[in-house]
Amino acid sequence: MNQEASEGGTLNQKTPKMSPFPIDGNYLVFTVNRRSYGVKGTDVVSVINMPSATAIPNMPGEMRGVIDFQDNGIPLLDLRLIFGDESRVLETDTLIDNMAQRRQDHINWVNTLKDQVFNEKPITVQTDPSKCKFGLWYDKFQTDNLNLRKYMDRFDEPHKAIHHVAIEAAEMVKAGRPEDAKKLVNETESGVLVRLLQLFDGISELVQRYLMEYAIAVEIEGNRFAVAVDDINFFNTLDHIQHPLPSGISTNGEAGIVQAIGRYQEEGKEDMNDVMLLDMDRILNRTGLAN
Repeated sequence: MNQEASEGGTLNQKTPKMSPFPIDGNYLVFTVNRRSYGVKGTDVVSVINMPSATAIPNMPGEMRGVIDFQDNGIPLLDLRLIFGDESRVLETDTLIDNMAQRRQDHINWVNTLKDQVFNEKPITVQTDPSKCKFGLWYDKFQTDNLNLRKYMDRFDEPHKAIHHVAIEAAEMVKAGRPEDAKKLVNETESGVLVRLLQLFDGISELVQRYLMEYAIAVEIEGNRFAVAVDDINFFNTLDHIQHPLPSGISTNGEAGIVQAIGRYQEEGKEDMNDVMLLDMDRILNRTGLAN
């Protein structure tokens, strides 16, 4: 890697002796709400799969509770909440609940279509898959988890197919073929609807498996605590470090905690990736957990 660093907001060949973010040090890089962050490797004690946390009275709003770590209890802080974002726990619970509601929507949709076809009523169900509640959500859904993305892609074909059934049924009725329309609806109920419901049923397990969190245990001036993150990227040196931050740079809710920007280049790619480097001392002091 290039041994470069910055001083006064510009990249230079030498790292300032007193820089809190040395260019030759290792950094643990992780993801929080689809953004990359890093902490000095010297601050990190361990990375563990997210354990259960026990809430305690009067704890700070950014604190989930206390977790067991090396036979001791240490505070667990939620970086999403510190940054002003929705917690991963709430995000996953909301996703699971939303999918359960959208599952029921499509059962109700088929039941309504069946009532309209079998009782010779006007067909008024939504025929555009992008305009039902699930479609509106689905078209905007984003995730950096490849497994979840691939699973959600499987909804596309059966979801479009089930809404197209209403168009086909209306055309059959208009052409004087009501019995064919009834047959089509019955086949849909036992065919494409079942496929769609199976996908909805698999969401809860998939989310629990692929949207798991990690806890990074750190030690700052004798104080041990952990932070909740979405995913772990790598532990290594960085190609560039810019410290202090350039004036005017936007760090959203991380202001004061983000103290530098690291950059690294993935193998085989030309573009550099930015990593917002965190000052863990500031997190500790912000939450009032320091001894």
